[in-house]
Amino acid sequence: MTTGPGMSVIARTTGLALMVAATLSGCATTGDVDKISNRIEDLERERELLKAKLGDDYSKLERLHAMISDAEVTLRESGADLGVRMARVEQDVPKLKGTTEALDFRFNQLSKDLDVIKQELASRLGWTVVYLPNDLPKDKDGIWKVAQERGAADKLLEAKAVYELFEASFPDDPRAPLALVEVARLYEKSGDLEGAIKSYQAVYERHEKSPQAAAATFRIAELFVIRNNCERAKSIFQFVEKQFKNTPEAAQAKARLRTIAADCKKTN
Repeated sequence: MTTGPGMSVIARTTGLALMVAATLSGCATTGDVDKISNRIEDLERERELLKAKLGDDYSKLERLHAMISDAEVTLRESGADLGVRMARVEQDVPKLKGTTEALDFRFNQLSKDLDVIKQELASRLGWTVVYLPNDLPKDKDGIWKVAQERGAADKLLEAKAVYELFEASFPDDPRAPLALVEVARLYEKSGDLEGAIKSYQAVYERHEKSPQAAAATFRIAELFVIRNNCERAKSIFQFVEKQFKNTPEAAQAKARLRTIAADCKKTN
């Protein structure tokens, strides 16, 4: 593959994409995504209403507890005639407590359902935006800090969502390509090599001139070696050698082409 002056960025990008040829696990129509999105919004609204209801009921319980405590003191001071009133108050406490426990159970179940839907959206459609924190800062340094914190805590989907938001919002920031690299590393750490390959590929496709592009593309080839796909790895090492001339990665790719046969057990 050559990279002469007449070769467009689109052609070079397509070349790498064809060599990587990462297979998506599935696809969905716009209608499917809209339906899921609407369902999530409905569940989120229901969860917020339940949360508010729980807060109101807990407040009522606290007020009832205070009333009972006051009634006990008054009963001792004023006589048994207040005992009847206190008994009525105490009868209401178990009823309200039962209602609150039911709401609490429903709230927890709803949260679990939302988590399942979010995981499906993230794994099947790559839609990790649903994992963006509600209290995410507006400034880029704040967003970057949150991404790093989520990554350090091994919260892959949350970190991926925030890193991708950073890269999309601030594409000219020097950290933009690194954000995609960090996502790829998190995928590697979790054992998802296909996800890592796609993220490294995005570094080259969207930030070809960045210092991260050569290393990210070289890493794609290494991951194909790990997956025992020698032919795919060879083609990408050759691509790195020609596309990133006079770089350390080009020299490393040339060297790896001489040793790759010993590192692969089979070809696919």
